[in-house]
Amino acid sequence: MINTLRFNSAVPYDDGNLPITPLENYSMLLRGETPLWIPTASDEATIYPRISPDNLAFGIISDAPVETPDRKGGPDMFGVEWVFVEMAGGSMPVEGPPLLEDANDWPEKVKFPNLDDWDWAGNSAKLRPLMPANKMKIVDICCGLFERLISFMDFAGAAVAVIDDEQKPAVHTLFSKLCDFYDDMIGRYQKYYGVDMIMFHDDWGSQRAPFFSIETCREMLVPYLKRVVESAHKRGMWFYFHSCGKNEMLVPAMLEAGVDLWKPQPMNDHAMLLESYDGKLIFPGRFDEPDPDASPEKAYEDASAVLARFKGHKNVTISLPPYFNNAPSMPLYAKAFYELSREQYAKG
Repeated sequence: MINTLRFNSAVPYDDGNLPITPLENYSMLLRGETPLWIPTASDEATIYPRISPDNLAFGIISDAPVETPDRKGGPDMFGVEWVFVEMAGGSMPVEGPPLLEDANDWPEKVKFPNLDDWDWAGNSAKLRPLMPANKMKIVDICCGLFERLISFMDFAGAAVAVIDDEQKPAVHTLFSKLCDFYDDMIGRYQKYYGVDMIMFHDDWGSQRAPFFSIETCREMLVPYLKRVVESAHKRGMWFYFHSCGKNEMLVPAMLEAGVDLWKPQPMNDHAMLLESYDGKLIFPGRFDEPDPDASPEKAYEDASAVLARFKGHKNVTISLPPYFNNAPSMPLYAKAFYELSREQYAKG
């Protein structure tokens, strides 16, 4: 299921007197340098453009002014029908026969969209106000390689296709074609929206384990994820991998693909990840229970406790729940993390 918590732009803290912009500070972290402060959600601006049928199918758009999606579910950019599940807050493909029973049939059955048909200039004009020049501007591509294969074949079919010797060649050619398509899309996002980072969704695991071995991942996914990463890097953009599941065993594959940042879910061993991959991969440190009505004192107390968990590690950002972006205390937490982490980083 695609997580479709609806985007709301974060309420920024007062950044009028910062020594450098949040974008410059965030970029320092991604370059492997020590930032002046720990980046938080207030340093980011993420968009889900209406022109992508995927975003409408998943019920999450962010056109300015922020609108209620006029539909949730429906066809994605490849014509696959999705249904929005209100209780789960997300979308899943409509039950029924999948588009593909065999991956070898994809050239005849999968119809790639024509990106020239999308109103890039008109839509970007609407979204520019949501993307301040001094923030890390992010665009979300909500369905990646394995997830896209699942949408065409259902999960069982996709899981078999990546290990079936009779289907693997077809999966390789499909993923290669998807890489060409995403390269074109990423180029247009850079040209029209001026984004600094691509967030790319591709769930690789369940609550307990990855969907596939690291050997299968290296064979079937890494070469193509690497191409998508390069599509961002060659245009001066960073690559944020959004991959749900207990995927800590697949981090070496992410590194081989060139991923800059991965957001692990709670079931992963965060302490191990920080220790093992310090300086190699950026992790958003989770802060799942901020108080929306916190006083300044409470915000500083909470921020101090969170930062204590990451003391000695400078390969982290602070991840806050999406629903918290417009909470009254958001600016207080942003200010607290800024001041406390500046002091902590200055001490080394």
